[in-house]
Amino acid sequence: MAQLTLTNVRKSFGSLEVLKGIDLSIESGELIVFVGPSGCGKSTLLRLIAGLDEITEGTLEIEGRVVNDVPAAKRRIAMVFQSYALYPHMTVRRNMAFGLKMSRLPRAEIERRVANAATMLKLEPLMERLPKQLSGGQRQRVAIGRAITREPAVFLFDEPLSNLDAALRVATRIEIAGLHERLPAATMIYVTHDQVEAMTLADRIVVMNAGRIEQVGTPMELYHRPANEFVAQFIGSPAMNVLPAEEIANGNFGPRAKTVGIRPEDLRLVDSEPLITGKVLLVEQLGEVTLAYARTETGRSISVKLPGDHAIARDDVISIGAPLEKVHCFDQDGLRVSQEEVLTET
Repeated sequence: MAQLTLTNVRKSFGSLEVLKGIDLSIESGELIVFVGPSGCGKSTLLRLIAGLDEITEGTLEIEGRVVNDVPAAKRRIAMVFQSYALYPHMTVRRNMAFGLKMSRLPRAEIERRVANAATMLKLEPLMERLPKQLSGGQRQRVAIGRAITREPAVFLFDEPLSNLDAALRVATRIEIAGLHERLPAATMIYVTHDQVEAMTLADRIVVMNAGRIEQVGTPMELYHRPANEFVAQFIGSPAMNVLPAEEIANGNFGPRAKTVGIRPEDLRLVDSEPLITGKVLLVEQLGEVTLAYARTETGRSISVKLPGDHAIARDDVISIGAPLEKVHCFDQDGLRVSQEEVLTET
């Protein structure tokens, strides 16, 4: 079991400050996902935890011990990279065993660990193949297996699915979720820019932006109660519609509400008293759902998620409503205004 605590962690490269004071506690056995746009600092933070880069300021504790100056090899951490990082001239078996041989573990112990990892990930038929003889998904499973053989206290995953096609991403995501269940004592930290991966894998999500943490919470906490506009629009697909409060008809949201957010799946077509009206620009019929993209009278873009094979077409003028409890309000700084405050002010 390994608890991690980051206190005021900062990282600068010359005059460029990439991480701007990260405070975070990660519980033992937790699968936590760092998510955010490219350049937000999530991979840099992962490298600091791994010991691959030095912390400029602040402290990192693992199992209650400050490890700022502890070498990466002694942190009981294993990292899985998006590039797999397999030795091309070694078989799967040798790739999985190589790090253990360098640590001079007994041969019987090496064989036991490799066999356990191979069984866990169903790699037995592939053990004598070279990486070039494997698919992308199989290579990633080997990389995960190599991490498992180290029996670390903490697993770090740096965008491990980004090089896979859609079907393999789903299959490998299932493998990682299963790994979390089979190794409940291991703490796992997973970095991705894909919020779908974050929502489906995480016990808790850390949403990052411009070197700072915007919000930490369970997937459903972030979905239902985003702390600010950035989180509201980053979590959920398609992104939440955010419009100036003054442009929402029939909606008095109080003086603090400067913008109003409504998720596409919470919008519905109505016959009277619409919150928004718009002209349909594009319709995507996806079988289970229909996505309609429209433009309001003031030129704002909105998206609406409708059930099934909905009868809607390009150039239709639509009236759109939503239940009040599904409406999110934000103040002039983009921070959430609670439903209680909205109802009180109105």
